[in-house]
This record gives sequence, C-alpha cells and structure tokens, in this order.
Amino acid sequence: MIRKSWTMMTLAAALAMGTQPAAAQGTGVLTNKVELEKVTPAVDGREREAIYTTPDVVVPGDRIRLTLTFTNNGAAPAAGVNLTNPIPEALVFDGTSDTAGFTVSVDGGKTFGALEGLRVAVADAAPRPAAAADVTHVRWLWPDAVAPGQSRAVAFFGRVR
Repeated sequence: MIRKSWTMMTLAAALAMGTQPAAAQGTGVLTNKVELEKVTPAVDGREREAIYTTPDVVVPGDRIRLTLTFTNNGAAPAAGVNLTNPIPEALVFDGTSDTAGFTVSVDGGKTFGALEGLRVAVADAAPRPAAAADVTHVRWLWPDAVAPGQSRAVAFFGRVR
C-alpha cells in the first residue's frame, strides 16, 4: 500500500495564501508556524501530553498545529485586526482552542459563522449541516487593539488527508 506524504514546504506554501488585512494596512506582519503533534503515552498515572515538533514529512492522519502570529510594527495600536487563513488542501480542519472572535467558512471564505450554524449546499437535496471536513477558511476578528511592538498568536489544528 502506498501512503501519501506531504512535505512541510507544501503546507507552509498553502498557509502563505492567507489574507493579511492588517499587514496590508502597513501596521503589522503575519507569520506562521507549522508543527506536528505527538502525544506521549500515559505512564504511571500521568496523563497523556501533546508535544509539538517541526517535522520534515507528515503522513495521512497526522495532527498538525498551525500557529498564526500578528506583530504590530506600527506606531499606533492596530485595531480591528482580521486574521483569515484558508485551510491548506493537504489538511482537514480539526479545531482550535483560540475561540475568542473565531469563525469558519464552508464556502471558500465568502461567509463566516460558527460551524454549528453553517449549512452546505447539496445537489438535488436540501442543504445539510456543515462538518469540520467542510471548513475552507478560519478567521479571527480581534475587538481589542494590538499595541505597537506587541504580538498576538492564535492556532488551529488540521489532520493530514
């Protein structure tokens, strides 16, 4: 059986396609980091622990953490920061723990909302509830400003297809 593997270069290139409205305004820089999640086994009553590393290759089923960091390089606070990023083709969205201001899109970034409230069109049938596998984009809208010289990071997870 041949297993498909993805290089980290492929994932990083897909991440670079994300929109960067705050950076486009000349006030900040958006960087990203791609890491592989490895879970340590439970030993002697200790809970399993997730460790994140920078891999060279990932295979289907691997869980990846994608961290987006916005740094305000401007002289004034960056208000209304909007981080929007497509889900790389090699991944299926697998959640986030950074839920403040977080929404998703299942229609290529045209509309956003909570996953539970979104629906997906089905040919010759009624729309069905959206699932994580339908997510095409993630977005964070920050109501609080990022001070000059400060950074703020968020992360989401994906499973390698």
